[in-house]
Amino acid sequence: MRPIATLALSAVSASLFVGCDGDAAHPDTHPEAAAVTAVATAAPAPPEVRAPDIVVDPAYIAVGNDRVIGGDPGLADRVSVFLNGRPMIEGRTVDVVVMRNAKPSQVSAVLVALKRAKATGAGIKTEARDDSTQRLPMSFDGAPQPCTTIAWIAKDASIDAWPVGGGTAKRIFKGLAGPDMTLGTEAVRSVGARCDASELVVGADEAMSWGLVFDLATMVLQAPGARTSKAVLVASAVPGRKLVVE
Repeated sequence: MRPIATLALSAVSASLFVGCDGDAAHPDTHPEAAAVTAVATAAPAPPEVRAPDIVVDPAYIAVGNDRVIGGDPGLADRVSVFLNGRPMIEGRTVDVVVMRNAKPSQVSAVLVALKRAKATGAGIKTEARDDSTQRLPMSFDGAPQPCTTIAWIAKDASIDAWPVGGGTAKRIFKGLAGPDMTLGTEAVRSVGARCDASELVVGADEAMSWGLVFDLATMVLQAPGARTSKAVLVASAVPGRKLVVE
């Protein structure tokens, strides 16, 4: 009986030996080894391609990590240096964050620079009067129709509304706390009542802040039954006169 027992023990030992060798020869049978192999062979995710962040502040204009002093002459030219050739601008609508106390001319300079960089439009994000951040769509579609309405805030805070092609301007005088946005919106809608243009031309004297221009434009675009869906910003206009688009 002893030889049979010895033979059985030898067989068991051989089986265990083969099992150990098999594990060593195939490390991927271990979950830990498989996980390490997967991590080692996984390709890194490509970096996200996005447009640079553009911020307009009264003191400066930031394009990504680059800054231009807000009061520099030739502001559009200086901003263009940092926009031309940047990714996700050409052929796209680009969002811009603008502080309420920025000047209308600063916003206009950025829009000119975006046009030069071949953007197709812009979205101006600004804090509204209710403290929410809203987006004003800006059009780069070219010269507006002659019947398109201009809404202009003068340096005395009055609001003038008249057609792009010229005509008698409706004037809404300053309210108790600045431009009368409610009556100004009504005047703009009255001037454009017979026009099917989808745009509103808007602007203000340099004595006014961008926040006031933003409020007037968004109120007109969001008014019940409004035909307009986007705005065109101009740096200068004379009430009643035909608008000359630069």
